[in-house]
Amino acid sequence: MTCISRAIAVLALLPGLTLAEMQALDDATLSELSGQGGVYLSGEFSINKNGGVLWDTPVSNNPAQWTANQRSCALVGASSPESCGMRVAVRSGANAGWYVLDNIKGIFSFEGLTLDTRTLTSAGGEREVLALGLPNEIRFKDGNFAFAVASQGGWKNKALSAANGGDPSYQQTTIFSAKIDGSIRMQGSVLVFPTN
Repeated sequence: MTCISRAIAVLALLPGLTLAEMQALDDATLSELSGQGGVYLSGEFSINKNGGVLWDTPVSNNPAQWTANQRSCALVGASSPESCGMRVAVRSGANAGWYVLDNIKGIFSFEGLTLDTRTLTSAGGEREVLALGLPNEIRFKDGNFAFAVASQGGWKNKALSAANGGDPSYQQTTIFSAKIDGSIRMQGSVLVFPTN
């Protein structure tokens, strides 16, 4: 059979396929079927890529000259100030200090994050778990963040007096900071075990 005769045979079947319609399945037929489900996600989001709105950017990098609502997130010794990004603070206990992710900003995009369920079998029986498949690649553009410990959740200007809206007792120690441009390749998945 030549390629032309095969193509004609396939084309001859097409009108019959167009007459097909969806049919409801009864319970007995439906119980014999199995399927797979899941979600495949891709996206891009930006976090304060032009700086946050909580503080105004001062004219200089000298904290003693800032007003109470001004803050610069430029590196120490920089000649010009820089607008600050988002801040997230978590307190570990009632009388403990704060863990802070500070100056979060940039554009983050990912492709291939999956969300699925799996059945794991062990000596205790079968158990349904939620599986988060890590994205194939995460891309960063002008990404920035700092990890720190602080005496308060909110940022205060230590250089100003309490009368000027500052807090001379405020302490924040940056453990590390990062600026990220480029991409990271990831593999694997995270399993979430639900409990009652």
